[in-house]
Amino acid sequence: MGQFQESKVKALKSFLTELKLHKTGLIGFGILLLYVFIAVLAPIIAPVDPNETGLADSYAYPEWFSTFSEYSNFPRNIYLKINFDDWNVKHLSEGLTLRNDGELIEITAHSTNSPSVKDAIFEYSFDYTYDPPKRFSGRIPYKIAIYNSIGSYVRIKCYIIHPSGREYEVYDSMSIAVNLTRLDTPETYDARDISLKLKLGFSPHDDLGEKIFDTQGTYTLRLVASIFIAKGNGRVEVTFGTKEFRIYGKLYGILGTDNLGSDIFSNLVYGTRVSLLVGVLASVISVSIGLVVGIIAGYKGGVVDQILMYFTDTLLFTPILPLIIAISVFIGKSLYLEIALIALFSWMGFARNTRAYVMSIRDSMYVESARAIGAPDMYIIFRHIMPQLTPIVYINLVMRVPGAILLEATLSFLNLGDPSVPSWGRMLYSARYAGAFFRFMWWWIIPPGLAITFLALAFVLLGHALDEILNPRLRVRR
Repeated sequence: MGQFQESKVKALKSFLTELKLHKTGLIGFGILLLYVFIAVLAPIIAPVDPNETGLADSYAYPEWFSTFSEYSNFPRNIYLKINFDDWNVKHLSEGLTLRNDGELIEITAHSTNSPSVKDAIFEYSFDYTYDPPKRFSGRIPYKIAIYNSIGSYVRIKCYIIHPSGREYEVYDSMSIAVNLTRLDTPETYDARDISLKLKLGFSPHDDLGEKIFDTQGTYTLRLVASIFIAKGNGRVEVTFGTKEFRIYGKLYGILGTDNLGSDIFSNLVYGTRVSLLVGVLASVISVSIGLVVGIIAGYKGGVVDQILMYFTDTLLFTPILPLIIAISVFIGKSLYLEIALIALFSWMGFARNTRAYVMSIRDSMYVESARAIGAPDMYIIFRHIMPQLTPIVYINLVMRVPGAILLEATLSFLNLGDPSVPSWGRMLYSARYAGAFFRFMWWWIIPPGLAITFLALAFVLLGHALDEILNPRLRVRR
């Protein structure tokens, strides 16, 4: 066993020594190591989850565009989380009590001998110093509890105050006369809401962010809780959680965002995993099938050979891409189904080559000698034939990966890949679907194309080096 391990180590050292003599092979190996490094550390390299949407405005430009003067003042992401200590209590009607419970604001109104309306007004100001944005949104978590006070109700409103003093009412809860909680699922408002645009007097086609944040200056968020308390001995409690407000920037990340506001760079990084997984698994499966079929057909010969080669030739001349498309449409879209289909329709050429090689080996003197002393077929195959096939197996494993990667990218580009996993082909499909080609968003289109090209090139360069190192005919020729 020790001698076997020692021989393996020597063989590996010899291979690495040979590989050092092939510069193109070393380049391919280096590129491949870089891709593997990115795939393994994708959760660390990628800044966010690739499927997360709304990170910035749709079609946001890369952050480094700000170095150019025409993009330097584009709106940035502004994300405000306003707690009790951040609010300025602008007005608190007599009879209301205010309590800070951690991040929560609790307002309590007690019933008196006559019904009354009490207001609590909070304000928060911030500076906006960029060009007008297209979109903003907000979340208002609150809870209303009415105790023994039939007829009482609460109305909550939220305003954006322009530096000029203009008020824009962006949220109105209307009258709430029942116990209600919106702490876990806050009420929201969004600049894309058509009803909000119409309520504020704008056209449904207007970008509300550009209308409200049309100038640089100090803007104010105003939160108003109006409590109508009926007479009696009851009370009304209004609790506010952390108010959130977002302005979606037009500059984001290394490669900007897509039409859904997802990070393009994160999708590019995670796409490395998919391409390597598809390429390697499909290559291993297809070479394994081709190896088994080729060995059986070449060694057995006769009727077995004819049947296997008839089946192989039938698949070999079958149009693969249309067949895979048809199967994907009728069965469904799954990454592992995609890998299986690519592998099952790409082993035929290797099977024929293996068959021819086995047929030339089976009649050799050492195989005939082993058969003459009664060696079983499995012993002959694994002891005498498989070692002769090992070099071409390694070479084909590497050389078939680029084809699998390109086929997966093609299927994803045709929207036949798994939509739940980020891949480079999926990125190109999304770019085409979202009009990135017409918008000349080259930072969305070129990176996945280059990633596919360089990964395929790495395997091609490494495959050619392996061919020169392991192929006995080329070794003799050198």
